[in-house]
Amino acid sequence: LEGVLALWGRAKAWLRTVAGVFDRLNAHVETENRRHDGHFGSCTSRLAHTPSVHHVGAIHFREGVVMWTSGRARKLQEGMKLLAGEEARDLEDSELDTLMAFTAMCEELDVQDDHTGGNGDSRGQRALRKMFLQPLRQIQCQKSFSSRSGKVRMFGGDRDLLYGRFKSDE
Repeated sequence: LEGVLALWGRAKAWLRTVAGVFDRLNAHVETENRRHDGHFGSCTSRLAHTPSVHHVGAIHFREGVVMWTSGRARKLQEGMKLLAGEEARDLEDSELDTLMAFTAMCEELDVQDDHTGGNGDSRGQRALRKMFLQPLRQIQCQKSFSSRSGKVRMFGGDRDLLYGRFKSDE
């Protein structure tokens, strides 16, 4: 897990730099998505999603590193479940920090798939949720290790990660 987290840290720093260079492009993409959603929002089952520069990078990291092979994804999932399932003993601070950082990375990689290429492939986000986010949510609910440790960060924020909906949309 630590190796993937280190790679994500470097990739995220680079993505921030690149996304900063393309602020105008990101603003145009956001405007286009809002215009499409405002016009077709209730008439279509899928809202528009042209990804921002940062989201494109997150999608490629998710597909090219985390989910590149099923073997790699399974090893990451096993490591995650091993750490998250350790209720019989107290997690070391470094182990809990690793688990929380991995969860935060998965949350950041939980971006809608890119439908602009014409392939319509939407498996990446669904696979990430199925392999990582939903099991983490279930383990958290069952074991409540984050509240035991006093470090509460697992599934906070403005997202319901089990379903991927924004709370503000409800």
